[in-house]
Amino acid sequence: MHEHGLPDSTSSQPSSTSETVKNEGKNGQLYHGRNEYSSPSGVQPLLRPRLTRAAHNELQMLNDYLAPISLQDTPDSRLLETTKKEFTTSGAYRVLHGLAPLTDASRIWSTKVPTKIKFFAWLLYHGRLNTRAHLFHHNIKPLQESRCERCHGVLETDEHLFKECNVPLEIWACLHFSIQNDSFRRPWQIDLPNALPETVSVDMLLILLWHIWKARNELVFDRHDLSPTEIIRKTLRDIDAWSCRYKRLRPDVFVWREWLQLCIS
Repeated sequence: MHEHGLPDSTSSQPSSTSETVKNEGKNGQLYHGRNEYSSPSGVQPLLRPRLTRAAHNELQMLNDYLAPISLQDTPDSRLLETTKKEFTTSGAYRVLHGLAPLTDASRIWSTKVPTKIKFFAWLLYHGRLNTRAHLFHHNIKPLQESRCERCHGVLETDEHLFKECNVPLEIWACLHFSIQNDSFRRPWQIDLPNALPETVSVDMLLILLWHIWKARNELVFDRHDLSPTEIIRKTLRDIDAWSCRYKRLRPDVFVWREWLQLCIS
């Protein structure tokens, strides 16, 4: 007699436990077996032993990411990527709302001055203004044509132009500003009187530096030498013209304007 409904045990079993059985599913070719995933470590024990080709590639990628991570018995620590400090909700809020510590670039490009002054500030920050010394070092001007127009025999570097020359020295002294090292490249590092609000300090200083540079160009190209007082007056006129850019900060701009006006009165 023949028994019906019983499968042939010899035909349904694989020849060994490491044999791979391939089946075609909706998502492509499926793999089953222990020969490809025999390691008991990692995330493998948590997954079903049937993976599509795409899932197999994703698993390999995940294992590559986890390979350099070594687990320890100490508690895990969570850090904010931007600050490398311990994660806190207040720190995350600052990052999400743009209150993280400002970079030098953001200090320049977040100002409300016209774009031409931002580009000027960016070049000044990187030491790439077309001073005569800069042109000389790039073999554009000979040495004898690279001197300061006011201080004969002195190479016209940006440090000399904004810090050491007679005109900027008189301006900084008149306004009671202290320029240390190369802080003229980073106006947020200039020492200011306590009476001046810091909210618009970078903007106001960039406008002043811009007019020192314009006065230099007027001397070089038009042979017209502006006095320190005239440079500050031109700065005041631009502050008045651009005060509409500041809206809620207009009272702070007004404090700066009054200070500049008082210093040249």
